Amino acid sequence: MITRNPLNITTPRSQSRVLNTALLLSATIVLSACGGGSSEDKPPAQVVAPAVPENPVAETPAPVTPINNATLLTVEAEDYQRFSDNSPGNEGNAFRNDDVDIEALTDESGYTVGWTESGEWLEYDVTLTSGKYIISTSVASELGGASYSISFNGQEEGIDSVDNTGGWQVFEPHNVALVEIDEGSYTLRIDISSGPFNLDSITFLPDDGSFVPPPPPVEEPPLELPEVEVIRDENPISADTAVNEMGIGINLGNTLDAPTEGAWAPKAEEKVIIDFKEAGFKHVRIPVTWDNRSQKTAPYTVDTDEMDRVEQVVDWALNQDLYVILNVHHDDWLKKGGNTFTQSNRNRFDAIWLQIVERFKNKSAKLLFEILNEPVDLTSANVDVLNASVLEIIRRANPTRLVVFSGNGFTPLNALLAAAIPDTEDEYLIGNFHAYDPWQFAGQCLRGWGSESDKDDLENIYKQAQTWSIDNDIPVTVNEFGAAKFDFTAPENVCELEDRLQYLKSHVEFATEYGISATFWDDAGSFSSYDRATGQWGPEKDVLVAPNLP
Repeated sequence: MITRNPLNITTPRSQSRVLNTALLLSATIVLSACGGGSSEDKPPAQVVAPAVPENPVAETPAPVTPINNATLLTVEAEDYQRFSDNSPGNEGNAFRNDDVDIEALTDESGYTVGWTESGEWLEYDVTLTSGKYIISTSVASELGGASYSISFNGQEEGIDSVDNTGGWQVFEPHNVALVEIDEGSYTLRIDISSGPFNLDSITFLPDDGSFVPPPPPVEEPPLELPEVEVIRDENPISADTAVNEMGIGINLGNTLDAPTEGAWAPKAEEKVIIDFKEAGFKHVRIPVTWDNRSQKTAPYTVDTDEMDRVEQVVDWALNQDLYVILNVHHDDWLKKGGNTFTQSNRNRFDAIWLQIVERFKNKSAKLLFEILNEPVDLTSANVDVLNASVLEIIRRANPTRLVVFSGNGFTPLNALLAAAIPDTEDEYLIGNFHAYDPWQFAGQCLRGWGSESDKDDLENIYKQAQTWSIDNDIPVTVNEFGAAKFDFTAPENVCELEDRLQYLKSHVEFATEYGISATFWDDAGSFSSYDRATGQWGPEKDVLVAPNLP
């Protein structure tokens, strides 16, 4: 690139040439001014120019400081345009009313985004002048061990870690990335790899040459599995027997899988489990989210009171002689958003399962372990790794415990078909998928259901599941199916009762016909049949339990 010099400053070599010419001209002018004679009086004077070396030494030009037109810009953390947050509601109850957790600064100077978790992200739209910028954040943590990445227009530019800064509102600046841009509008994204930490602001600093990339976060080594006592059940239940006896069951949804019990539905009561049994259901699935029940940093200990509560609910169901499915459910720190498949998150997942297995390894063979519910943003390969890892943890303590595994995403049948079997020699595995097909009906209530084509499409899912089961000699369960009364995100969209009943009837008939156990999703809300407040059932119940009855 050619840089034009508006001040017309010449180089030293050009100045030398000008000087020589000036000397010659000056000599001529001086002689003339002193009244020298004409050429007829005496010979003309000889002017000798200064000697110039035959091979002049190149002179080093003076350094030119580049011009940086970057303009300082600070963006407050709470002024995001888009976000993904793992938990509903604003934990800090400040500034905004969406799901991002924001609290007021104690000095009343503004707000901070807090309660950050793995898999969450924030996006900001910014307009900048051309130039070179250091992207700097203001962060704080009382725990340490957190990390995040910064992307600029879809390109990851830097990764940073947050150690203990001395308090949740003791902020320190972190220079995370260096970018050089043209003038225009851009999108900045912050992806939380591990939390928690607080974010106060993001500043675009004009580059002054001081930027040093932050050291990469120190990754935890893989978790070392401890020696454990092996419990061999004297009367194990085969996978085929279990699926046949489980028949049609029901989920205790939105209960222990909520951020805190009671946040989404009434707290679990033993009476509810008894009513499930008396209604005719043969198994109950107990979804559990472990995020707020366990430490977020090593050693990832599960709170004893929380584990006791989970065990209490499981025992209520086992005491009713029901099959029970216990799982890891809405743990989005592991499975939702970007950059969640980290060694530290895998260690946390393994540590949680080590503690689940240790607590429940002496329970009835009717207790099944389901590895992971709906790993929506993990790849199939990621889930294959997790399935194999957790199965090893279970098998070291419970060689014959029934284990349920699935594929990735929202775990449709296709994900199971694509998943690797975690151990092809294991005789106590059950494959799993979820079926809310088509979602435009079952979840959104945007269309009806019941045509012959609708039924054929649903039956085809069960046919394919049976074929996979036969080919791999592994029985199958569909531990979530259902149809909403209304779309809870758009309550004006309502599903017709007749269509819902026909849909549920078709599910249980196809599941029974093709040798697949099935679990109705009852969330005590839009998908429910049982009213926990009154103990009354809706018309769905009789359709659901019909295949279970003599």
